[in-house]
Amino acid sequence: MARVDDGAPAADVTSEFDHNDPEFIRNPHAVYFQLHKSQPVVHSERYGGYWLLTRYRDVRNALLDWQTFSSGTPGVTSIPSSVRRDFPEIPLEVDPPEHAKYRDIEAPWFSRASVVKLEADVRRIANELIDDFIGDGRADVVQQFAVPFVSRVLTVFLRLPEEDAADLTAWVSAIFHGRLSDPEGADRASAALIGYIDETITDRRRHPTDDYFTMLTQATIDGRPLTDLEIRGYGVVTMTAGQETTVNGIGTSLWYLAEHPADKKRLMAEPALIPTAIEEFLRFMSPIQLLGRSTVRPVQVGGSEIPAGETVAMCYGAANVDDEIFERPEECIIDRRPNPHIAFGTGPHACIGAHLARLEMRVAIEEVFRRMPDYRLEDTSTPEYTPHGDLRGFWTLPVVFGDGAG
Repeated sequence: MARVDDGAPAADVTSEFDHNDPEFIRNPHAVYFQLHKSQPVVHSERYGGYWLLTRYRDVRNALLDWQTFSSGTPGVTSIPSSVRRDFPEIPLEVDPPEHAKYRDIEAPWFSRASVVKLEADVRRIANELIDDFIGDGRADVVQQFAVPFVSRVLTVFLRLPEEDAADLTAWVSAIFHGRLSDPEGADRASAALIGYIDETITDRRRHPTDDYFTMLTQATIDGRPLTDLEIRGYGVVTMTAGQETTVNGIGTSLWYLAEHPADKKRLMAEPALIPTAIEEFLRFMSPIQLLGRSTVRPVQVGGSEIPAGETVAMCYGAANVDDEIFERPEECIIDRRPNPHIAFGTGPHACIGAHLARLEMRVAIEEVFRRMPDYRLEDTSTPEYTPHGDLRGFWTLPVVFGDGAG
């Protein structure tokens, strides 16, 4: 039997814990602090049954232990599974050692050196979007800014037509936001996205360009070309995972700064501190609250025995507020150093898009500060959270600025 920690034995608990409960979504930290003290490993009967790991050391150790906690089952990373799918998202749902071969193919595309070259375009897109509402004195900085911003940046990053961003936004939103309330609509959106990817693959095999999909059509693994199904797996994860999470990161950061004017004032006066603050926003308001794995063999975690074949949620959000690791974890400290958060995961499956997400968050904050420095939350509207708690953020965030803030 594998063991990922030396915690004291604790009784197994079966609960109705639900990370998609609206009350939990509004205030997950209260739940996390309670679980850390009372039951750091929880079993829930929701969504077919899953285990929740909440302590930093348990989550980190499990993420490193891919031999026990596998990502290799299509759909297991999302609890419940987002859409019907019979192929893996690559490299997310491939275990080592094959995982490294797939990841190495696209790693240069996602490298820091590659992402740095995008900054001028990222800033251009941010300003074009702000131009559309700057004269209004009010805006929804999630729907009118963060959502189209991230989608358009993604098309530029992948070197796809920027005008395709609107369709990508609609499909990804339907997939993530409809998986609980409208699963058939989510499946239709997934089919449309897959159709787009498949058409792009076919076109690039016939007419190569310099884009991401051309790179994949020309790549080889174990001496053979990638199949269309493998390239589809790359495309799905690249076009979905990087959108929702980065939108959440931008939205929660702008919300926090509006709610904490002293920190906002300090960052505006000390812009060099913004990257450090972003790391704290990622820790304190983790865009990915949890991702699933499946156990390949029985394992003990925190005194609880988890059988083989179980779904296990790696709770990044809870790990990032563990007081064994972080001093005053309940506070957002914008100059926190060191900050060993795992908002992007760790181990083989650490987020390959982390450099791009950090760039987008930094530019978004910088341009909002520059163009509408007096922005604040609109008094007459209430921000709306996303309807799911595994990828947590705002779905609407109305603000006022300029004449509208007067």
